[in-house]
Amino acid sequence: MRITGGSLRGRSVRVPDVTGVRPTAGRVREALFSMLGQDLSGWSMLDAFGGSGLMAFEGASRGAAPVVVAERNRRVAAGLKRSAEELGVDIEIRVGDARSTLGSGRWDLVFLDPPYADDPATWVRAAAGSASAVLVIEHRTGRSVPTSVGSLERVRQRRYGDTTLSVYEVRSSDV
Repeated sequence: MRITGGSLRGRSVRVPDVTGVRPTAGRVREALFSMLGQDLSGWSMLDAFGGSGLMAFEGASRGAAPVVVAERNRRVAAGLKRSAEELGVDIEIRVGDARSTLGSGRWDLVFLDPPYADDPATWVRAAAGSASAVLVIEHRTGRSVPTSVGSLERVRQRRYGDTTLSVYEVRSSDV
């Protein structure tokens, strides 16, 4: 799979052949960064379900730093490290559960792509305190997510086949 924008545009990322790793489609990644903007300089980012690392690499390619990736599978995390080295990207890879990483800090952009079998609303609630500006969750189309959680308000929801992106922003009165 190829990175769709930024300084690494067109570079390939190896996708691990591991059950449960479901890379975000290129058109969905392009659409997301069209919504967020192409320049993420000055933004910190968390990719809470690392998998292929594509979202983290897309963010880093557009200037986000620091970029943290949570991945619970050690083999997949090792592949992420190799990909980061090949791309020359400085990302922090945390081997462990997304919940423990979510509870360890705050990031300008939090990206969630939990297993489609999980309830996305549960993950939005779990991550609400970790996003200081924007939270994005990729989930199965037809699954419901809250319109607001804590200081976050859902501002966009776009469908791409069986995938939906729900984008939350911190309410300006809460900044």
